[in-house]
Formats: sequence, C-alpha cells, structure tokens
Amino acid sequence: MINKRIIYSLLYSSGFFYLSRNFRLQKVGDVKWIKNNYGFGETCNSIDELIITLVTNNPDKAEYKEYFKNIKILKKNFFVPLTLGGGIRNFDNAKMYFDNGADKILINTIFYDNNKLLNKIANEYGAQANTLMIDYKKFNGKFISFKECGKIQAEVININFIKKINKSEVGDVIFNSMDRDGNGAGLDIDSVRKFTKNLNKPLLIMGGAGKPDHITNCLNIKKFSGVVTANLFNFLGDGLNKIRNQTITNGISVAKFDTNLINSNV
Repeated sequence: MINKRIIYSLLYSSGFFYLSRNFRLQKVGDVKWIKNNYGFGETCNSIDELIITLVTNNPDKAEYKEYFKNIKILKKNFFVPLTLGGGIRNFDNAKMYFDNGADKILINTIFYDNNKLLNKIANEYGAQANTLMIDYKKFNGKFISFKECGKIQAEVININFIKKINKSEVGDVIFNSMDRDGNGAGLDIDSVRKFTKNLNKPLLIMGGAGKPDHITNCLNIKKFSGVVTANLFNFLGDGLNKIRNQTITNGISVAKFDTNLINSNV
C-alpha cells in the first residue's frame, strides 16, 4: 500500500515568508521566525515533503541568491523531499532549482504555454520531478484554471483538460482552490473528486485546510494521494505533529515518524 502524504508549502519573497488568502499575500516572518515556530531546518519530522515557492515577480540574481541561501539554512538538517518553484520559464530556471537542492520543481505556466520545455525538463530529470500546480476557481458555473500566479485565465477544467494532464510529462498534480486559499474552512474535496475522476496521475489537493480533521478526512479517501497546506497560523507550534498523530490514530497509511522529536526543536 502506498503511503498518503502530508505536504507543507511555504511562500517566499525578498527575505520573508508569506501567508496567502485568495492569492493576496501577507508578510509573516523571516527564516529565523520559521525555524523558531516550526523547527524547519531541524527535523521536519511531521511532514512528508516541503514546497518552497518563490513568489517574487521577475526575480533578479540577488533575489535568487538570497532565496537559495535561506533554503540552505532550512535544509541543513531535514531530509524530506523538497520541491522548489516559481517563475520557471526556461530550462536554465529549472536547472538552477535542481542545482540548489530541489528534488522536484513546481510547474504551472509552462504547462499551458511551453510543452517542449516541459518535455525537455522531464527528459533531463524525469517526469516525476515535475509537480504540476493547477490553480483554479469556480466562475459562471465552471471551474477555470489559471496561470501566472493566478493572474490569467487559462483553460476550463473538463475531460479534455484532464486528458491533457494525463499526457503531460509530470508526476504529482496539485489542484489548488483559489476560492478557498487561506480561509481554513475546508478543502474542496467534492469538486476535485468530480472533475478528476479520469486523472491517472497522483492527485494532491490544496486550499482550505484549517484543522487536522480537514486533512485526515481527505486522506481517508482513496482518490487522494496527499494534502498540501500553506496555512502558517492554523498549524503553528505542534499543529503539524497533531495532524500526523491523528492520521495514524485513524488508521490512514502514512509513514510513521518519531513525531515527538519535532517538539524539542520548536
């Protein structure tokens, strides 16, 4: 049996990490704040994977340098797979992320605009190294995907859209609800189950997780391979530890870590 995954996501720009609500960013704290409140860079023993996305528009060399410096600080002593992304528009962008510690990269816009580049990255690093983020929202009764960090409408999510994903050189697929982003009111489980019934890629869901029950209820559903959350405040302190323990208590197949270790490092 394949283990379900609990994945944490951080948003980064210009030396600080951010909280997102409906794709509007709020500055939270720097790398020291993250380490003090979550133990990132010490154990990360309550999550299966970590995503750190650079959300700066048109980052320059200095921005990338600082971003990778802070990732190195966080990555020093944790061993969970790391996904990096943000603004990938050419092969050199992708290579830079892999060269700086990424196990996977986060893909969005090039899925719509540059299939040749997507294939080139897959040929070099493997399709499993491309994690596809589908940002979507409901509009006029239809579910619409967005690109360019949620700024531009892309395609209607329908059976042809799912077929396009199935044919793409990607591994995990994250469906991220823009409507529920950061509200902590619960994941959009029913909608995602409905429009991904023909998806043949590992399915992850994001947007709306605000308490452990939201995550464990989702992981109990066979269709979902994992849950991604970027909610910094709802899972502050030992919140991630509690989620891991609750999944195990509920008999969900997850990797069993020594979650007590994380408490000595926060």
